[in-house]
Amino acid sequence: MGLKHVADSRVGGSVVRGISGGERRRVTIAIQLLQDPKILLLDEPTTGLDSCTTRHLVSSLSDIAHNGKIVILTIHQPRSDVFKMFDKIGLLSMGEMVYFGKSGQMVEYFQDLGYPCPTYASPLDHYVDLASIDRRNHEREIETMSKVQKLVQAFSNSSINDENIHNIEEETMRHSTRRTMLFFFKPQPPSLMRVLYCLIGRMLVNLKRDRTIYMSRLIMLSLFVPFVCAFLGHIKTDQKSIQDRIGLMYQSVGVPTYVGILIAVGVFPPLRDLYFRECRDGLYSTTSFLLSYAIHVIPFQAISAMIFSIIVYWVTGLHPSWSRFAIYYATIFVLHFIGEIMTVGVMGVFFNPQIANSTSALILSASVLIATGFLRSFPSMLDIFQWGSWLSVMKYSAEILVANEFSGLNFTCPPVQNIPCQYPTGEKYLADYYPDAVEHMRRNFWALGGFMVSFLFFTIVAFKIRGIPNMH
Repeated sequence: MGLKHVADSRVGGSVVRGISGGERRRVTIAIQLLQDPKILLLDEPTTGLDSCTTRHLVSSLSDIAHNGKIVILTIHQPRSDVFKMFDKIGLLSMGEMVYFGKSGQMVEYFQDLGYPCPTYASPLDHYVDLASIDRRNHEREIETMSKVQKLVQAFSNSSINDENIHNIEEETMRHSTRRTMLFFFKPQPPSLMRVLYCLIGRMLVNLKRDRTIYMSRLIMLSLFVPFVCAFLGHIKTDQKSIQDRIGLMYQSVGVPTYVGILIAVGVFPPLRDLYFRECRDGLYSTTSFLLSYAIHVIPFQAISAMIFSIIVYWVTGLHPSWSRFAIYYATIFVLHFIGEIMTVGVMGVFFNPQIANSTSALILSASVLIATGFLRSFPSMLDIFQWGSWLSVMKYSAEILVANEFSGLNFTCPPVQNIPCQYPTGEKYLADYYPDAVEHMRRNFWALGGFMVSFLFFTIVAFKIRGIPNMH
């Protein structure tokens, strides 16, 4: 398509400048050619283009047609040199065929009807005007309509039309073997890995070009670190520190998911619109697109979660063990990933990003409220909430965090007589509020992995069922 010189340029749009209008049209045509179509339909491909760009575009279409494709396009006011590139021309008026045949026969055909083309006029311009209805007044409308009807009748009785009908009948009556072979022959689509490689590469290029999005992915979660550290400071090991630790666990399950929502709402809508256009064109599947999106965000979420975890964990003075830190970091990363992927899925259900934002925030807020046990212990909640908590990722992540922190932890007691030491060890606290949390650590991690897959599956299903109808 003659686009090598802009291979590394932005396509651009109404706000961001990019390649020219003619180059953008050629990109659009090239995207359609990726499907290896038998017929290429174009509606006004030259509208708004300068004469030089128009010639290059039509020349490219001519090359495509002469390489085995059927190219059909509508066009108004073509240049005379562009007119010569067309193999066949169809001229319509009020839905009726005024002329259809070879471009080299058109001038001669109308000349025989008594309508010669002026020497310096473009034949298409001249005969489009000839076949148009003039509606400026009633008399002109009747006169031009009568002329058009005569032109339609003349073409219907012409030898050119008879030849067209004969060719159609002859082609239709041929043996069906060739048509059967063409019906069953379908070009092999690219492999899933090739599609993923291409989509991930494009997402990373777009991310690199937009530094705002690039930096927000890396540092937005870290923006909460100063507030958490300044509010809690270095947590001690007395009885009062139990509440501080629970508050930190509450922030640890809530902040990563909420930041995931904010990033998805800010980054995903343009990618979603592009997906809708390209998926309708059959370039790739919903699964390929969403898998590539999930894969391309993982490195950024891993880095962002690492920055958040390594500062919060060691500054606040949680359990001094690198293995415990690894468990804490893994939980933060999974929650960050789930928050973004779930919001992407909700944006497949609701086209409006703000509605998707509110819905995702409401779901996660309710999950933190009823499934973590941080704000109210499980035994004191209604049975329906206790059962519902098993369906929330927050329950398993909260159990992992509290078991990881409180297991093996000793608390100092106040040296005051007649004041009982309620929780001398972390195990005593776990036994009262999170029994068997330590034993269920492996199970809870499997549950987190299952939720990651489940949310990704939900996102794919949401886009298949609701996404494209919403775009329409």
